[in-house]
Amino acid sequence: LAWLNAAFVSDRPATAEPAESPLADRSVSLVQHPTLRLRPISIADMPALLRFPGLLRLDVPDSLVYSRPGMPDVPAALPVLRKERPAFVAIADGQLVGFVRFSPRRPDARWVISAIGASTGVYAPEPVWEALLSHGVRAAGLRGVRRLFARVPAGHPIVDTMHQSGWISYSRETVFRAERLSAVVRAGLDLRLQEPADTWAIHQLYAASAPRQVQEIEALTSHVWDMDKSRRAPRGVRQTGWLFEVSGELVAYARYTQGSRAGMIDAVVFPGKSGHLGVLLDGVIAAARRGRPRPVYCALRAYLMDSKDELTERGFSAIGEQELLIRYTTATARTSQSEPVHFPVELRQGMPRRVPTFLEGQPTDGTI
Repeated sequence: LAWLNAAFVSDRPATAEPAESPLADRSVSLVQHPTLRLRPISIADMPALLRFPGLLRLDVPDSLVYSRPGMPDVPAALPVLRKERPAFVAIADGQLVGFVRFSPRRPDARWVISAIGASTGVYAPEPVWEALLSHGVRAAGLRGVRRLFARVPAGHPIVDTMHQSGWISYSRETVFRAERLSAVVRAGLDLRLQEPADTWAIHQLYAASAPRQVQEIEALTSHVWDMDKSRRAPRGVRQTGWLFEVSGELVAYARYTQGSRAGMIDAVVFPGKSGHLGVLLDGVIAAARRGRPRPVYCALRAYLMDSKDELTERGFSAIGEQELLIRYTTATARTSQSEPVHFPVELRQGMPRRVPTFLEGQPTDGTI
């Protein structure tokens, strides 16, 4: 399965976890273990990561398009490239018990969690998750990063751990997947391809359609919609943007990102204008059919769920719901109010009778 969570990819309910051993003490904290260490990933960790159980893929669908599912990020283990691909492991008694990987994003180099996992045997994984997240936040802050983001399957136990570690949920979204797409023909409605000069207009559309709270938290700039391929798309990834205009005014926008194994649709439309999303999807589907067949994903925010029928009519089906979280690395500094110190008169030093000569020029009292 592409998404490492069977409950979201199939129609069958998630299988229950095996009964816990009566001798298992889940109250034991591995974080307090004297040999627990957190460090950047290295080449020596690759064999253990290939067999690492319980790895949770996050940031879906982006992580499915921009990276190969199930494969470790070898460049992240190289000291030269480590800064651009931050990944950390937790070690206890010489055994790898935790892993987390972050993906810096342009233009402000914000960090997004793309994968996290813990292999703790009979012990609870929450302490290792918390240690990895805290270590990642500190590492991001030391590199000047102000915001970290995560997209986590709703209802997963790690959500509670993140809330306890200072992460804040600010929205939800439903992920849709389609293996075979079918367009709904709408005569007389034409789209045009995105041009460099459209970047600001697209950002204005986003500012007018997204809730104010979401805009303030995500703090996106117009550079997010820039289609300069030399700056945006990694190797093997192609992007195409479409604009839908009515009477010369931009009313909807969609971007199709095509990777080697999956495709992804991002859309900006006004809430309540589901028909505009349908027009965009028809244009994307016509282009997606020209390439090799691959699954296509689309994440629909909670405030756009009135447009879900436009997706299902074209072959999409919901595979899961995600929680959107943010963690700030900065905190409000609180300084204690200073209190004046009163000295007795007899302990005061004599005050100068004139201003220093370097401020007033040559002295007038004849002294040098």
